[in-house]
Amino acid sequence: MCKIQWINLGMFDGQHLYLYWYIKMKNRLFESFLLVFTALLFFLVISFTDTEKKILNYDVKRTQLFSDVLSLGKAKQVPLLTKALNDSIVKKTQQQIVLRNQDPATIIEFSKDSTGGLSCFFEALRKTKKNKRKIRVAYFGDSMIEGDLITQDLRRLLQEQFGGEGVGFVPITSIVAGFRQTIIHSFSPNWHNYNLLDPVSEKHTLGISGYVFEPSYYVADVDTSNVASESGGSWVKYTSVNQKRLNKFTDVKLFYGMSEGNNYITYNQQQKKLDGKNAVNELVLNSANPIKSIAANFVCQSPVNIYGFSFESDSGIYIDNFSFRGNSGMPLTKIPQKVLSGLNNYLDYDLVVLQYGVNVVNHNVKDYTFYETGMKAVVDHFKSCFPNASVLIVGAGDKGLRQNGVYSTDPAVPLVVDAQKKVAEKTNSAFWNLYESMGGNNSMVSWVQGDTVYANKDYTHFNFRGANKVATMLYRHLTQKYDEYNKKKVKLG
Repeated sequence: MCKIQWINLGMFDGQHLYLYWYIKMKNRLFESFLLVFTALLFFLVISFTDTEKKILNYDVKRTQLFSDVLSLGKAKQVPLLTKALNDSIVKKTQQQIVLRNQDPATIIEFSKDSTGGLSCFFEALRKTKKNKRKIRVAYFGDSMIEGDLITQDLRRLLQEQFGGEGVGFVPITSIVAGFRQTIIHSFSPNWHNYNLLDPVSEKHTLGISGYVFEPSYYVADVDTSNVASESGGSWVKYTSVNQKRLNKFTDVKLFYGMSEGNNYITYNQQQKKLDGKNAVNELVLNSANPIKSIAANFVCQSPVNIYGFSFESDSGIYIDNFSFRGNSGMPLTKIPQKVLSGLNNYLDYDLVVLQYGVNVVNHNVKDYTFYETGMKAVVDHFKSCFPNASVLIVGAGDKGLRQNGVYSTDPAVPLVVDAQKKVAEKTNSAFWNLYESMGGNNSMVSWVQGDTVYANKDYTHFNFRGANKVATMLYRHLTQKYDEYNKKKVKLG
């Protein structure tokens, strides 16, 4: 390569300076081109090499440089689901497969008495039109419902039928606040967050969302004369969006834990003291004239657990989105009963939805008894805390597994779905098979590669269009079951 070393810049005129710059840039361009070409050649070579191996208990996937532009080939059939029967949920017993004669798309209610299945929820729906009461749904899930996906469409459909204005419960901070479309959410960076996947001390009691938030506080006494100032405190702001039933805040409530000392919240030029003595306390911030936004600042002398805000009106139905990325669902038992029961004293939940499973799907695992046991404990935990609520378990959706460059259904999906159905049966709950409702075997492949794209290229997560489709399917099945419930009630008089 040609290199030039300057000794004295003054000895070069304009022409020589240009010549130096040209040679120098040419050398840099050649070096960059050589680097890119070498990397491209390397990945091109390993694309034609079978690198799909297991190394140190880790699965190394095959690298395919042109996987997005080359044909993916025909998806393979999952061996366990090759027969087109009415119900292809698999019940694994040693080497036998027992198939049940049920419609795989509908909601199945397991009920030993009048309180099983979805009866509590449906009875609440019947009463809301007569007594103008609130209906509350706690919808728990992993990243499949992150950013209010699925729940935002289900909420809209149910509120159109049963009334209600507002998004319900919203946490203090969120990693997907900028992604969510049903509320504008911002917050200061000085909040201390603790969650159910991390070690949590006893003083940081987890809330219903799986998180607890602690504002920055001061050892010295708080100057109450200047508590309305935002300087130094932890703040959060919520703004309504230009959507029907979401364009204003009517009832705004704060939920927090036990508070001692001079702890204050200032909001929209108002001030209130946080002096709750219970595990969960409610503070009504607005219940008269609707507002478009609320900015709340916490100025505290001592630690206090903050759980979140709720945005609602005086009647109708509300769906609280409790998403938690990477959660299998089993850690939900770490949320203390005193917190869940304490919050239920204010919100009185009528339905708990549990949509998990995708984070435990693993094609190397053949037995999911551990998951069945873990999720049964979760359902029992929630039923003890929300005694008047029905429980609906939404089975895991289809998930693609890439092998030799071809995506097909992960063979563990139907095993996880069956474990979830067993949990519903053992706990007297309801079950909806999302996997079969999507289309069953290789449905995720068609949702990603079809003319209308409903899912992302990770062959796991729905996009906005797919989430809307799932919510619409669930809504139709719920209303169908609700109509059947009403007809039975009429017959019984």
